[in-house]
Amino acid sequence: MTTEHRRRIGGKDGQLAAVGAAAASGRDGRAPDPLAFEEALGRLDETVSALETGKLPLEDAIHLYEEGVHLAQRCQELLDQAELRVSRLVAAGDEPADGLARFALDDFDFDEGE
Repeated sequence: MTTEHRRRIGGKDGQLAAVGAAAASGRDGRAPDPLAFEEALGRLDETVSALETGKLPLEDAIHLYEEGVHLAQRCQELLDQAELRVSRLVAAGDEPADGLARFALDDFDFDEGE
């Protein structure tokens, strides 16, 4: 990978911004650092932009593509988890907790203070 390319999409010290395929799979003996959705999506965007230039050597492009696949999988995993959490919250909202009656904004008189 060229120094210019690493600088363009990289972080500190010219390191590649996207997660390496080896790190993503844990092959280096360490567990991969879990990425937050925003970080993974940002890195995926950088990876896609770098691939879209079409100016990378084939091996570098393949490496970046692999990283992009891992990042896309991470983003999808996080989206699936968020969707499940929201679904559970919505379902829990259908049943009053602790026997409390449900209420609606219509139950309140907002014109009282006038």
